[in-house]
Amino acid sequence: MIDGKYVPVKKLEGKKWPGLVPRSAKRRGRTKKGLVTIACIDYLTHDVPIYGISLSENSVDIEKIFQELKDIEYPLKVIVCDESMGNIAAVAKKVFPDVVIQVCLTHYSKTIDRTFIAEGAKRTYQALEKELCSLGDSYLISTHGHDRKKALDIINRMAKLEYEYEYLWRVKSLFDELFWDVKNKQELDEWEDRLNVEIGMMNLGNYPYVKRIKKRYFDYYEKREWITASILHPELDIPRTTNLIEGWNSTTLELRFSSIRGFEKEKYARNYINALILKYRFHTFTDCRGKFKNLNKKSPLQIAQPMNTFGFDFRKNDWVSFCRKFKRSP
Repeated sequence: MIDGKYVPVKKLEGKKWPGLVPRSAKRRGRTKKGLVTIACIDYLTHDVPIYGISLSENSVDIEKIFQELKDIEYPLKVIVCDESMGNIAAVAKKVFPDVVIQVCLTHYSKTIDRTFIAEGAKRTYQALEKELCSLGDSYLISTHGHDRKKALDIINRMAKLEYEYEYLWRVKSLFDELFWDVKNKQELDEWEDRLNVEIGMMNLGNYPYVKRIKKRYFDYYEKREWITASILHPELDIPRTTNLIEGWNSTTLELRFSSIRGFEKEKYARNYINALILKYRFHTFTDCRGKFKNLNKKSPLQIAQPMNTFGFDFRKNDWVSFCRKFKRSP
């Protein structure tokens, strides 16, 4: 898994800010100077074998990260990522031609929401539906004029929303079914048949949002291999989201950055991030659950067992004193 996290820094050492601010920074109104920590997390071991610090989530720096993974002979088989990160798929394929790409389906679902702009209308429709139900059967009684008028107004508003957004809601519902319910290749084929039939039966000639539906339909088939990788390659046990690294970014990095409100200089940020990641790689897991319960009482490095641990004994040695001793060694 690979993802970036914005790091606020006041003074960048001799570099001009290129104007490429991560989306996570823009959403929080952060458009000033800063860096981005781009980390890679191994899904099975939760280790961070490689990370980079750059001015933005750009293809050049991401390619360097993949090259470093190749240099340490990391057996990369799958990448799970946010599709917006500097065209990761193309960059990864340059260094690892056989790697499988899985787009985070949570992010992709949100992309559909941003394209359709229909979730707000759906919530309004559901609220109106609930309000209509609260009237009970009183609006059916001819003498209850107020309730009848109110019910008629609600029904008219619901009909207007349904007429305008029904096709968008139906397509979004189909994609949600693909993302979270489809389990195997047979179910995928059946889902695609339903999608094609549903789109074909829609009267899109004069529909005001036909371009939105077409955009998502063609985008799916353009990126089908990345969206459905977890279904097409069941033997690889591919996660469908980047929840693991998103959680790691929040708990390991963002909480720390928020508490100190950023860094004065770039070198302070780089040293601090390096120390945080070192500490994480040597710390012991205690709260892993489900399929990762077996990771408890071990550190990420101990689980990953990289090719060269410089003779470090995870059962006896303290990593701080060990690093100091190793640094003094000729």
